[in-house]
Amino acid sequence: MNGLFASLDARARLLAVVGATAVVASTPVGVLTPFVLYVPLTYLLLRTGQASREYLAWRCFAAAPFLLMAGLLLAVEAAWPTGNWAPGNGKAIWEAINWDAGLPRALSILGKGFTAVLLLAFLMATTELAELLWAMRRLGSPRPLNLILGMMYRYTSLLSEEYARMERARDCRMVRPLGWQGIGVHGHHMGSLLVRSWDRADRVHAAMVSRGFTGEWPVSRSSAFGMRETVFVLVCVASFLAARVLL
Repeated sequence: MNGLFASLDARARLLAVVGATAVVASTPVGVLTPFVLYVPLTYLLLRTGQASREYLAWRCFAAAPFLLMAGLLLAVEAAWPTGNWAPGNGKAIWEAINWDAGLPRALSILGKGFTAVLLLAFLMATTELAELLWAMRRLGSPRPLNLILGMMYRYTSLLSEEYARMERARDCRMVRPLGWQGIGVHGHHMGSLLVRSWDRADRVHAAMVSRGFTGEWPVSRSSAFGMRETVFVLVCVASFLAARVLL
């Protein structure tokens, strides 16, 4: 990984992204003017590192359904007319809906959501998990939380690999497509995956303990929180905060 952002201490990267995300999230719902500066500031921050555009796009695509649903619900809530309406007045209700009041709320939710997803995906793309957990631990994060996050991240890949092996074994034994019967087969696979993952978790835990695992993953490189990191964090957070306050 190259670039200014990747060369900084992991704590500085975490503080800069979390601070900028918190400022964007604190923007009142329906206020759109700060995004005039949020967008270029986010772009400049992304330019300080080398994150894959495909990686960032896929993360935004994965979060899009949830953000669109949240924006739609808030827009309908703000635009829905007040008062008592008879069940047969559907046309009158539709004409009374104030879409101009709901659109800014929906756009602000979408803007804040996609900005947060981009910033957090950028952090994950430029920071190794061990460095991120080390930074959280040095900043005072609870030790059980770090351990849970690390195990969840690693067991996600283990479960996906185990399920892929089960699918390959099933395809080798099948002559025809499953059709509607595939629902029951996939359900059986999920149950088998739970049992296999439980047994594998015991084996992995025993192997980790035998190798002296203490709940902390080693960091591949050492760094210090110096003047450069301090200036970067202050400039990053102050820029987003100025856009939040002035606009």
